[in-house]
Amino acid sequence: MAHCQHLDRDEVDDKPWYHDIKEYLRKVLYKRSMDLTLFHCVDDQEAKEIIAEVHEGIFGTHTNGHALAQKILKVGYYWTKMELGCFQHVKRCLKCQVYADNIHVASSALHNLTSPWPFSM
Repeated sequence: MAHCQHLDRDEVDDKPWYHDIKEYLRKVLYKRSMDLTLFHCVDDQEAKEIIAEVHEGIFGTHTNGHALAQKILKVGYYWTKMELGCFQHVKRCLKCQVYADNIHVASSALHNLTSPWPFSM
């Protein structure tokens, strides 16, 4: 414990304790939301890469544009035309266009099964 309380003379400076944190955060632009969470602001090129990774990446579910924008916000990224970019990316995605209008229901009507006793097999 004694080594934690010992500081060399060259390590001591007259700057406040938050100076190093402020210098680190100055290199990156953040947007503060209403609930005080910070979103990392990115440029257009980075935004395209993020959209492609979230939409088609390892956990990509090929969701619609609104859900895609919400996923990206949950991760902590932000740019000004986020939702527009997500909608445009989904419109250009071939898999989303091919499988978007498929009806995922049975081809015939479902039939009720009745049994004389409940839960009998």
